[in-house]
Amino acid sequence: MSKQRLLFITTGGTIASVRTQQGLKPVLSSEELLAHLPELKELCCPETLALCSIDSTDLGQEHWLMMARAIQENYALYDGFIICHGTDTLAYSAAALSYLIQNADKPIILTGAQRSIVTEDTDARTNLYDAFCYASDAASHGVSIVFDGHVITGTRARKVRTKSRNAFESVDYPPVALVRDGRVL
Repeated sequence: MSKQRLLFITTGGTIASVRTQQGLKPVLSSEELLAHLPELKELCCPETLALCSIDSTDLGQEHWLMMARAIQENYALYDGFIICHGTDTLAYSAAALSYLIQNADKPIILTGAQRSIVTEDTDARTNLYDAFCYASDAASHGVSIVFDGHVITGTRARKVRTKSRNAFESVDYPPVALVRDGRVL
């Protein structure tokens, strides 16, 4: 069986940030983020596309359209999509993409982290790996958030915590799946 071809789309956020004199700045490239997960090459064939590198509080409608356009333009070329995103507006982007790209038969996964991928105690590596695991699963389709091992439908997510790893909850709907130790349950 051939490995899934997945497009890793980056938009910035804490996950891609490093500490500067002006505070955290999202400056890490998509390739630099993936370099922290060399084990992905065993799971899938990831390719990258950097859309922007901004704090997610500055992300809005024009960025949702950019994300949707990038997915639509590359839809035939890839088996799925992972969007790396800041957590402050991740749920809004997931909802917007759910309506902009309806009935997708391929996975469109959004994820991020509460701490930068360069910090020792980060959740970034786990969240990214889980997102790629879920996107590689044959049953995965449509817009979802993968965060802290939970897969949440794109229209049902809400950020409820600003520091905890379990930052997102599913509103009035059960999580679609769980990702544990590289397995989708």
